[in-house]
Amino acid sequence: MNYRGSYRKLLGNARAAMIAAVDVYNKPVFRYRDECCAILLVNAWELLLKAILSRNKNSIYYPKKRGEDYRTFSWKDAFTKAESYFPPQVAVLPIRRNLELLAKYRDNAVHFYNVSDFGILIYSLAQTSIVNFRDLLIYGFGVSLRDEFDWNLLPLGLEPPIDAVTYIASTRDPTKKPPFAVRQYIAELTRAIGEVEEAGSDTGRLLTVFAVKMESTKKIELADIVVGVAGEGDSPTQVTVNRWQNPNVTHPHRRKNVVSIIASLHDVKFTPYVFDAIVWQYQLKSKPQYCWQADEGILTKYSNDVAAFIRRLTREEVDNAIRGYKAFQRTRQRRHRDDSAQT
Repeated sequence: MNYRGSYRKLLGNARAAMIAAVDVYNKPVFRYRDECCAILLVNAWELLLKAILSRNKNSIYYPKKRGEDYRTFSWKDAFTKAESYFPPQVAVLPIRRNLELLAKYRDNAVHFYNVSDFGILIYSLAQTSIVNFRDLLIYGFGVSLRDEFDWNLLPLGLEPPIDAVTYIASTRDPTKKPPFAVRQYIAELTRAIGEVEEAGSDTGRLLTVFAVKMESTKKIELADIVVGVAGEGDSPTQVTVNRWQNPNVTHPHRRKNVVSIIASLHDVKFTPYVFDAIVWQYQLKSKPQYCWQADEGILTKYSNDVAAFIRRLTREEVDNAIRGYKAFQRTRQRRHRDDSAQT
């Protein structure tokens, strides 16, 4: 018996399960939408994790017991055994917590049947899970999901969507106390977010707020999310999609918070000056993934990704950033003195 299975077949089935999850969710009329999507998502991940194990010549079966059938690993055990093979571009902890929350919903869906708008949390978790799955396929196997989908989709809706943050906030109203199962689920989600933040990992791989808005490319400056084709006639050249982000969720930290979270870097105390040097060197303020600035220019906030980015820097890269920042400051001071002298 082949205890490793065929990683190619496992990978093919994983992709098929993921496509089925997306297909089920996008059906215009489907009353068991969230539950079926969660079942298929977790199944897709279980198959992908076993494909990783198989490809690395590991068994995907539990030890055989006399009188019992062969059993393959559960998704949790497969994850534990496969996480050491994850590529560095894919963070392990937030993906595990994302899957745990989806699996918890899958196993206890009956408790959420009559909860208004609870599906928005499942949508946010599921969308993030799909992005994580895509990235693990790309970086782990060099395989893309793009060829599996027909992206000529027509999004329709009769009611404006709400986002996950709005839903969570509404559950805190004491006059509208949600059922115990919902409170327990949200508490678990909150703990998971805190754990991922404390670890300095990417919370965007646990839960991401997505909103979709179609907008004419002639009014591109007004769009939260733009889907457009550049060029005319028979030769369109580009499709652009920008994700809307709520800065209160995605960029919760001020400068001093980031410095406190990092505390020490390469066994040296991490100071605000070192932070400023790195931000300058890598132009982090111009990158929405790491920094959000209010239009008035009086408020700057950073995402959890900043701490993770800084921790990945080598000692040499940090030293180069400090030297470059010092040289930049000296040049700026000389220019300021020269301008003052001329006036």
